[in-house]
Amino acid sequence: MPKRVVSLNLCTDILALSLTEPSQLISVSHIAADPVSSPVAEAAKTYHLNRSGLEEILSLKPDLVLASVYTAPHILAALEQAGIAVERFGYAQNFADIAQQITQMGQALGQQNKAEMQIDDINRTIGAAKKTAQPVTALLYEPNGYTSGAGTLADEIMKQLGIINLAEADNRLAAGRVTLEDLIRLKPDMIIEPEFYEKPALAYQNYRHPVMQALVSEQGRKIQHVAVSGRYWSCGSIYTLEAVRILQRARQESGE
Repeated sequence: MPKRVVSLNLCTDILALSLTEPSQLISVSHIAADPVSSPVAEAAKTYHLNRSGLEEILSLKPDLVLASVYTAPHILAALEQAGIAVERFGYAQNFADIAQQITQMGQALGQQNKAEMQIDDINRTIGAAKKTAQPVTALLYEPNGYTSGAGTLADEIMKQLGIINLAEADNRLAAGRVTLEDLIRLKPDMIIEPEFYEKPALAYQNYRHPVMQALVSEQGRKIQHVAVSGRYWSCGSIYTLEAVRILQRARQESGE
């Protein structure tokens, strides 16, 4: 069982912090402590926060480094040449991927029992997820109008709940962007938005546009708006179940 583990990527941070013994992990990436991006921000603050630099990592004297397959290859190669074990993780696009990565992390940390418990929890929750009785359409509408189509974790969650993701169904949204004209044309039953934060940003201007106000007005067709924080599904983990629960509650509240 490794005793000095360093994680370099937000997704490996989340997996590791949900499975590891506190004494095993010595450092996580600085993004893990950002509550906007990370569901484990409070726990992450108790560890050294790294910025993935080679000299910094070597100074921590790890016996295992957790990295993404997208982490700079030259850094990982240098670590392995120094005799440090490196475990690489892919990006989860569905619940099968999440289960595989939890299993991989459990094996890497010697925490197989915890990993199996998390996978059982995921299987129970997804198995109990009730699909909506009537066809329901939705669009994930993120800052700057970005959306998620086929092959994404957000799309997978919608499928599990029987929600039609218009970003997958409409080939005109293949570029991954939703314009205000698209919203008028498609008029989804549900718009899934991120949580909003105090700091103003131009990326949020689309939410304040009069078109958005008209779409939710009593005079027009009222569209259900549901806030789901990106920290629950930007990386696949046990915390992704919270996005499932939020969307399921939204459908129940709407009377579907």
